[in-house]
Amino acid sequence: MARRLRDRVVPRRAHVPAWLAVHPFPRSPAEAEAILARTSATHLAFVGSATLVPEAPTRLEAALRGAPDALAWYGDSRLPNGVRRSAPAFSEFAVRETAAALGPVVVLSVAALRARGGFDAEAGDAAVLQVLLTADRADIRRIPEVLSTVVPGAPWDAGTADSAAVVARVLANAGVAADVAIDDRGARRVSYAIDGTPLVSIVIPTRGGGGEVGGRERVFVVEGVRSILERTDWAAYEFVVVADDPTPQQVVDELESLAGDRLRLVRWSAPFNFSEKMNRGAVAARGEYLLMLNDDVELLTGDWIERMLGLLRQPGVDEVGAMLHFEDGSIQHLGHLYEGGAAGHIAFGRVPRSPREFAELSSTIEVSGVTAACALVGAERFVEVGGFSEMFAGNYNDVDLSQKLTEDGGRILCAGGAKLFHFESRTRDARVLPSELSALLGRWGRRLQVDPFGQIRR
Repeated sequence: MARRLRDRVVPRRAHVPAWLAVHPFPRSPAEAEAILARTSATHLAFVGSATLVPEAPTRLEAALRGAPDALAWYGDSRLPNGVRRSAPAFSEFAVRETAAALGPVVVLSVAALRARGGFDAEAGDAAVLQVLLTADRADIRRIPEVLSTVVPGAPWDAGTADSAAVVARVLANAGVAADVAIDDRGARRVSYAIDGTPLVSIVIPTRGGGGEVGGRERVFVVEGVRSILERTDWAAYEFVVVADDPTPQQVVDELESLAGDRLRLVRWSAPFNFSEKMNRGAVAARGEYLLMLNDDVELLTGDWIERMLGLLRQPGVDEVGAMLHFEDGSIQHLGHLYEGGAAGHIAFGRVPRSPREFAELSSTIEVSGVTAACALVGAERFVEVGGFSEMFAGNYNDVDLSQKLTEDGGRILCAGGAKLFHFESRTRDARVLPSELSALLGRWGRRLQVDPFGQIRR
């Protein structure tokens, strides 16, 4: 009993100063407009299933002084068990699908709201969401401090028909063709339209290795290709398999039998170098897009290419990754996480235990990088940045590629709805060479210290 009491955080309520008016999120534009019309405060704090921490007003006041002309602010929260949940940098791609991208508190400037004409009369219960999605990204600021404590047992702020309609209308007004719907778990999902059926080249390096999965032996590349052929909805794709010379002929024969005309086989005779192999595969590829894929995967969702390609074709997006699972179902990857010069994975080891958590983890998020175990990039853009840097023979090649893509402003997304098993490092030596780490830090060390999109729980 004593332990349960220690683990449970009992929130203290904040003293609210006169300049700040605190309200629940409005359920209609009329309610939102009434709040705006009658307030004498300079800022409105809309709070979901949470309470402001006592320090919130002071932290907000300091943030307002630093950006007096901004429209909106949001920050970190603390879960009922005391764990801090760090909100990522603002991304309209993430906010279109989940409120978790911002946390339970959004603060809006009254003057800025009035200057833009108040709330949208057609926004329904998503008036605040409409403001955020039509604002300039530079006018939305993240406060890297805890502003609220989530209420124990709080209901999930699921997507609503009004919120889906707002997202659809905002996208249509921006000239973005997309379908927005509420899925069977109550979450918003945005499916971006794709003009035509461009060819996607799935580039897979292999040496034909095998192992045991689920108590059964398998040849990884064969079963990976088989799962894609059996489950992929997208019609226009090819396999570019870069096979080491030691790859057994039986494996090659089976790939040719399975994939037929979809297969382009590239032989590799040099010592192992992942980057060189993938670059060689990219040269042989005919597709407009390159889907880098490890051989030790198994596809779970048939619409993976549509989800990833629809996102990649949005302006400014240079790379898209997927959710990867370990054999036991726990999450291996939902984007890279860079902290203190180290590269890890967002959501590593997590197992969704509720519809809310599953929906949040299955949404699209913006990230600082993605693993090359499953990454989609435009073929021209890949060549433009020099492909994979061949100094990274076994590790950090994907970190380096992601940094090259984002160095000049490119954006990277992770499509949580595109899911695969990844039987991590089952077909190669996963040891990190000191030279690789030294090269990575020498090139990108400063950029790997703090991750703006790191959705960290600590």
